[in-house]
Amino acid sequence: MEFSQLRIFQAVAQEGSITRAAERLHRVPSNLSTRLKQLEEQLGVELFLRERQRLQLSPAGKVLLDYTAKLFALHDEASAAVQGGQPAGDFVLGTMYSTAAIHLPGCWRAITARTRR
Repeated sequence: MEFSQLRIFQAVAQEGSITRAAERLHRVPSNLSTRLKQLEEQLGVELFLRERQRLQLSPAGKVLLDYTAKLFALHDEASAAVQGGQPAGDFVLGTMYSTAAIHLPGCWRAITARTRR
């Protein structure tokens, strides 16, 4: 199962049509049909109930659609986490008591103010 297959599946499920999903994704409908069939074969289930020109999600398709939203959100979260931006991890600071009492409160306010933005 690849993210590209899941994006195709999600688009078809949301659009209710391979043709409309293909337009949205800037691909040809035959490519989407092939990729969906491959995904169904990999999973061993039908994701859509096909009735003439109409597609409806099967029970397995509804389950997978819920997971695609979670997977894409987790993918975006992981990308943001490794690309930086917000500080992460433990912050360890060692200092003498007298220095901490005098200088640390101001430094700490400045650091926490920056990380809250």
